[in-house]
Amino acid sequence: MSDKDTRSRSDLVRARRKEQENRRLTRVPKRASLPTSTLPRRGVTLDASTRRAEPKPVRRYDAVAAAAPAAGQLQAPTMPRIRVGWRLLSFFLTALLGAGIYFAWTLPDFRVAAASLVGNQALTADEVESALHLNDAPIFLVVPSEVETDLRLHFPEIVSAKVSVELPNRVVARIVERQPVIRWEQDGRYAWVDAQGVIFRPRGERSGLVVVSASGSPPTGPKSMTDPLAPVPYVSPEIVESIRLLAPNVPQGSALMYDPKYGLGWVDARGWTVWFGANPAQTDVKLRVYAALVDATRQRGITPVFINVAYPNAPYYRLGQ
Repeated sequence: MSDKDTRSRSDLVRARRKEQENRRLTRVPKRASLPTSTLPRRGVTLDASTRRAEPKPVRRYDAVAAAAPAAGQLQAPTMPRIRVGWRLLSFFLTALLGAGIYFAWTLPDFRVAAASLVGNQALTADEVESALHLNDAPIFLVVPSEVETDLRLHFPEIVSAKVSVELPNRVVARIVERQPVIRWEQDGRYAWVDAQGVIFRPRGERSGLVVVSASGSPPTGPKSMTDPLAPVPYVSPEIVESIRLLAPNVPQGSALMYDPKYGLGWVDARGWTVWFGANPAQTDVKLRVYAALVDATRQRGITPVFINVAYPNAPYYRLGQ
């Protein structure tokens, strides 16, 4: 191959490559040329003509137009806002509550002077105070139900009690007292007994009571099933009823007696002792049998020393000891 052929072939290859390069360049869109910042060289000072202009900040002015108050109107001054945290508020409430408890505990205005009694006839306020110790106690510690229980336990003569607490320092006890019907004398002492057989301390003198002189203790009555605070009756209901029936027939100048063995009776001024037992059943029959027996012995000129009509179908008497 000759040199002419080699050059012509090389020229063809170069021409083809140049044509491909031109086609590729025509397909890519030309990018917009960005302005390039000219950086000053070291040691070169920029003048005003070559220095880049910087935008100035725009100042904003907010104008507040305050409306003038109308004539005759006053503008209230604005109060500053106070922000209180929950911890400070809780501390303040705790301190306030503690101060309230302290003053309620220590101030004399909240301490009980003495219990006020309503409905009492024999019981006095001093007796109640000596038993309950309410004087100078904080009013907030007084529990009405507990005071009612203490009253009933200390004083069996109270049938019922209702206690109320009134601020600042008043305690009111409304009570109902038992009414005595019997003066029970035993072992050199005496006490009062009501119609239910409950015995309690006597206070003063009471007229109209049936006097019973006992040589021993009587059988007690059953405990109340409806009132747990009621005391157990000292005298059984049967004996109380027998006393009620026999009392109008006791001779003047004599006293009704009780003996655990013979029951109820009295000493007759004519020289004998009569016993009617403790059972109130057939009391009227016993009285008639006794009257007939006395008439019969007197007609015969007999003066017994002992008569027993506890069993009216089989009465008996004794002439000597």
